[in-house]
Amino acid sequence: MQIKYPDSDNALRSLWNVISFIEGRFNSCIGQKHNAITIFYASSLIITRRVSYNNIQLFDKIKDLINLSPRNFICLIRTTAPSYFHGHMKFLHKQAIDFLRDKCYVVLYDRKREFLNHAKFLIFYHVCFSESIVYHGKYYGSTNLTQVGLSYNSLHVGNYEEFDITNPKPKLNITGPDLFYLREVQEQMNHKKKLYTDPNYLKSFLLDHLNAMNSVLQHSNRVISGTSLGELYETYINLLIIYNQTYALLEEMPGKELIEKLIEKLMEIKPVTNPFELEVMIPKNLNNAELLAGDLMFKDAELGEIINKHVEIVRKTYGLIKEEYLSKLENISEYFDEKERIFLDFVRSNSEYHEENLEKVISWPKVSER
Repeated sequence: MQIKYPDSDNALRSLWNVISFIEGRFNSCIGQKHNAITIFYASSLIITRRVSYNNIQLFDKIKDLINLSPRNFICLIRTTAPSYFHGHMKFLHKQAIDFLRDKCYVVLYDRKREFLNHAKFLIFYHVCFSESIVYHGKYYGSTNLTQVGLSYNSLHVGNYEEFDITNPKPKLNITGPDLFYLREVQEQMNHKKKLYTDPNYLKSFLLDHLNAMNSVLQHSNRVISGTSLGELYETYINLLIIYNQTYALLEEMPGKELIEKLIEKLMEIKPVTNPFELEVMIPKNLNNAELLAGDLMFKDAELGEIINKHVEIVRKTYGLIKEEYLSKLENISEYFDEKERIFLDFVRSNSEYHEENLEKVISWPKVSER
């Protein structure tokens, strides 16, 4: 592990060295017309467009690699839904996502109903089938993909962070940890592709969430009739969680022109609860909920009123999504923005090749099999 001090850029330099290595290997294979694939998987709570090193922007470098040969470069980015943030933070985070989402598989909400994407890492595999060699490297730590997270500003003001790096090198073998990440790439890549190409998958993804909303509503109505302070508090928190997750779900869905209007209506009903505030309010169990309710000085009657209010918010949101999105699923492509239309063409042209080559990497023979 290494420490990134506020006046240090060692995290950004380390990350840049990894990306420069990918660039060198990828350019070499494409130039020689090798049968090769690069798998680039990055995750960050926040991403920003203008992170730069030596006056070159990080995301420009990544986009240039994709554009060199989209068939041979798999880019998966996991991050947070922009609607979780406010003001300039929301704008700049969304700007970075918009820059990438036409040629990257950008995932903002997992089907496992994650609360918040807090993982920060970059992992890559460059596989040259022509030379029968795998190159691998990994960067991970506490750093977001922001300028002060990775480095500092002109006054040498930055964050205090920690990070670690596995320097890029050849691998003889694909091991268990490699398979974990490769299968996660496979799962998330297929998820994003199916949202745009498989109407049944898209409908199932949406209905799973609507069913979860309905379950929370039914439980809330039972609890409100009379129960302990802990149960009331836990119910209140679950209503906040499912409402926040609804924003993330919508931003993951296709049909951005329709989604933006729907999110505007949700904002009028109730803005997102600050996810960092909500994170510290979430209890482990009923006993813990009782303690947290006491810490925050909630009373039974007060929580009952709050729950009634939030039940109405979630119920209204549930009806709004059914009426204004679910009813339009069959014609959702009519609401694609320009980035989505490019992404759909990208998926139709490249995803089958991506899937085939990713499966070949996952099935890479072990040393004992060579």
